[in-house]
Amino acid sequence: MFNLLKSDIYRLVHGKMLWVSLALTALFVVGVAGLVWFATTPQFAQMVAEQAEHDQQNATTSDYRQDDSSLPAAETTAEGVTEPTPEATAGVDVRITDGSGANLTPEEVNTLNEKELPSRTNAYAQMLVTGGGLAMIVSLVTALFVASDFETGFAKNVFVGRGRRRAAYYLEKLVLCGVLSAVFLLAGMVLTDGAFALAGFEYRASETLGEYWGWVALAWLAMTMYAMTTGVMVLLTRSKAVGIVFALVVATGALASIVMTVTSVFAPAFPVLNDAVKWLPTSSVALLGSGGVGLLSSTEGTALAGLAVPAQVALVLGAAIAACVALAAAVGPRKDV
Repeated sequence: MFNLLKSDIYRLVHGKMLWVSLALTALFVVGVAGLVWFATTPQFAQMVAEQAEHDQQNATTSDYRQDDSSLPAAETTAEGVTEPTPEATAGVDVRITDGSGANLTPEEVNTLNEKELPSRTNAYAQMLVTGGGLAMIVSLVTALFVASDFETGFAKNVFVGRGRRRAAYYLEKLVLCGVLSAVFLLAGMVLTDGAFALAGFEYRASETLGEYWGWVALAWLAMTMYAMTTGVMVLLTRSKAVGIVFALVVATGALASIVMTVTSVFAPAFPVLNDAVKWLPTSSVALLGSGGVGLLSSTEGTALAGLAVPAQVALVLGAAIAACVALAAAVGPRKDV
């Protein structure tokens, strides 16, 4: 198995796929960091002010159209100019948005203006984990590389032998998923640190080694889980197209959104579904979005009383990885090329 792993690493290092994917990761991180930096510029502040003024004008205009039986919405001055009354403007809720429709609280706006981020792992989470950008890249690389073994005929040489040799091939591909996940995660972390440092950002909260590396370990499990599920799909179907579609649907959270929607529909009739959703891998990945400090202090409910949130995340992701290994070991060696 280790000879196969060394061979795969050699092919990746001396090929274009790995380096092109890392370059895309760098562009992705720099692009997102640039958007966050833009939120601290005077131009963005002006956009926020104009959006707030526009929302207030819309709220005032809607008050003018109130029924006569409601509170007076406006008064006419001696000059004939209509002005809103105190009753009309009272309670007007002005929303501050970032231009894309996402609401921002005054505290969040001030934090951005001061170029502060909650914590280092929180920045990693928002850049690399939330949204599934990095998971999608790793999963696509896994799908393309594993499928290339069958397209080029490389797997036929391995499958000349039977039994243990075939099983070793499948297990090696899953180990490679873990290696790729570690490489892309560490690269993303370094790129995130560098991008925010160049943009002049600082971190408001300092993290202990346990909080930092504990979060990194759980994030690695999440990346590995996505890569392994994609790799298993390619190994069992021998199809690059299936692997690509699976990576796009699962890693980006599209499948999870469908499951959540269906669950919300049937949850009133089957309340147990609310607890079952918490044990889906996508729910555990979502918990990583708060970073190391937020993860340890999370008060999210768990299905098992007394189980800490990091322990639940590790258990769920570890179980998903174990299921991938068991499926590949049990079914894979029995398939013909």
